Amino acid sequence: MRRQDLADRHGRILRRRDTLAFLAAALFLQPAAAQTFPAFNWVQKLSPSGLDNFSGLATDANGNIYVTGTTRSTSFPVQNAIQDHPATPGSLSIVVTKLDSSGDIVYSTYFGGTADNIPAAIAVDSEGHAYITGQTWSSDFPTTAGSYASVPPPPGAPGPFVTNDGSVFLFKLAPDGSLVYSTYVTSAAGQSIPTAIALDSSGSAYITGRSAGKLQTTPGIYQPNCNCPGTPAGGFGIPSYDGFLARLDASGSQLLFATYLGVINANAAGIAVAPDGSAYVGTASGVLRFDSTGSTLLARSSATIQVHAMVLAPDGRVYAAGPAGSGFQATPGAFQTSSQVRPVLPTQGADSLPLAVAVFDGSLQNTVTATYFGDPFYGPQVKTMALDQAGNVYIGGNHPRHALPTRTPLVEGFGGSLATGFVSELSRDLSSLLFSSYFGNGEFFGVTGLADGTNGAIVLGGATDHGEVWVNSVQPAAPPALRIDSVVNAASLLDDPLSAGEVIVIRGAGFSPDAQVSVNATLLSRTKVAPGAITAMIPANLPNIPVSVQVQSGGVVSNSVLLNVAAASPGLFSVDGTGFGQGYILNQDGTLNSSNHPAKPGDVILIFATGVGNPIQSNQVSIDGFPAELVSGTFALAPALVGSGASVYQLTVRIPDPASMAATNPNLQGFTFPPQVGVILSVAGASSQNGLALSMAQ
Repeated sequence: MRRQDLADRHGRILRRRDTLAFLAAALFLQPAAAQTFPAFNWVQKLSPSGLDNFSGLATDANGNIYVTGTTRSTSFPVQNAIQDHPATPGSLSIVVTKLDSSGDIVYSTYFGGTADNIPAAIAVDSEGHAYITGQTWSSDFPTTAGSYASVPPPPGAPGPFVTNDGSVFLFKLAPDGSLVYSTYVTSAAGQSIPTAIALDSSGSAYITGRSAGKLQTTPGIYQPNCNCPGTPAGGFGIPSYDGFLARLDASGSQLLFATYLGVINANAAGIAVAPDGSAYVGTASGVLRFDSTGSTLLARSSATIQVHAMVLAPDGRVYAAGPAGSGFQATPGAFQTSSQVRPVLPTQGADSLPLAVAVFDGSLQNTVTATYFGDPFYGPQVKTMALDQAGNVYIGGNHPRHALPTRTPLVEGFGGSLATGFVSELSRDLSSLLFSSYFGNGEFFGVTGLADGTNGAIVLGGATDHGEVWVNSVQPAAPPALRIDSVVNAASLLDDPLSAGEVIVIRGAGFSPDAQVSVNATLLSRTKVAPGAITAMIPANLPNIPVSVQVQSGGVVSNSVLLNVAAASPGLFSVDGTGFGQGYILNQDGTLNSSNHPAKPGDVILIFATGVGNPIQSNQVSIDGFPAELVSGTFALAPALVGSGASVYQLTVRIPDPASMAATNPNLQGFTFPPQVGVILSVAGASSQNGLALSMAQ
């Protein structure tokens, strides 16, 4: 791999490997400023072949980073390897890579047998030993003498459905990458899938996951039987599963216990071990706490959160994140107290479950603090969680390329992918958003690994849908007095890519009346300036490459935010300036459309938009899903919407009359519009926001 070193705006040396597809280059080269901003320390692309996937990462006390995943490649970078090639080219091989705190490889190795091998999770002890668990379909998986099971153990009682989930494995690597032990944990063709691993202070490994049966449980445990009944469905069965918890001793030679959780469809997704050896397991039904022998369920939280990520704080508090369950309530003073950020019209789809973060006390009986996070309409997904030395909590996952709550972001959402990665930092008490940014390029990407690094850094990792594995070290910083938090379309208030001639709003803090906005060092024309928002107009000659946006105010320079550029990025104006609800639309008689002044099918109305591109791209308007006739369109000043000096696009359209189409579509016989209908403007493959309404006469 080729390495380049760059100096960032604070004079630190940054490592750039490969092509920096993570869009960091523009951020590294900003002019010096008196403030401190979040910044990349380094970016590492681990997969030159594009045939790889990411399973997890962990860090040790010295700041080394341990990454595991899979590859089908024969050219994955190896160094000090115990296995320098895949056992079978083209099959899935495990890869484990150790990086030092600067992002340089210490060791990197293949591991696995001749069939497919898939790691699920990794943990690291205080001495730098790495423990990896996952599944293998290999009968020759490398195992060590004296381990618990050098060949797959006999199966336990099968569940009602036949599955072929391979065998669960566990292996341990020394700090230099040599093999300490390796063992099967469950039978061949087993029905158990590991999802998470944690360690106690002695190096005893705890593994959790889900199981449909065949787990070889041990005597005296909490639940010897799988709570995974089948449900008849038209002569077939719908498989169900239980969670499981297993513990091996520090030498990997003994299975100390293995138990089912006793929770149907538990989908265990996180695990943490307390100093007394008890284990917290995060499930879709809340958090469970088992004693160190697996014989007793000590406590369980209420099912107010479906746990997708979990971490145990040094003070014994349990942090959990995932979709909000029934009965979830944000606590007073939380960062986000309401689940509903942007209302949705009935014909524009239903919300997904809102994302939530909660902190429980060690007994799991009390919620210390809890907050919603983000907009459920856009379906954010949390995949991973970490705490820093100050107790602040980080969550990561994937998110659509707009509507993420951001704070001093490095980049905004990129490309046309369905989702991109994100990392957000909340204060220890979940009252404040300290840092939040998208991560990724134009491909589908998710952050599926987070860990605390050295000197306050946070390490993150994940993979694109094209098989590229990325690991980043990011240096967060407290929100400065002058900062950009987001750059949004002035109509939709969504952080979509920029387009030529678009009116935008820069949101942040510390903007004085003399504040200037620049795009790639070119000053923009401002139309409004307030302490927390600047309205400005993008020039017509915007280059078709990613650009950097920055604010200078009172002699101080803000953070720089990298944004993508698109041919069009349309948004429609609302009456109240929120970007949703009643649209700013003029009726045929010139009155402002509202429930008191509704429109009728066949009427000609005037819609106001920005972000249609320059030159104007081909466009289409739909009303309640029906195409509307475009009568005309032109740019004109609209000081009431965007201040003086900025033009917006005004579209004259005719409202469709679906009832008149009944001759060709009998289903439309007697059709009437509901009181409010959605209006969508589509331009050059991009669409305006959902939730913008036109009021219709009844």
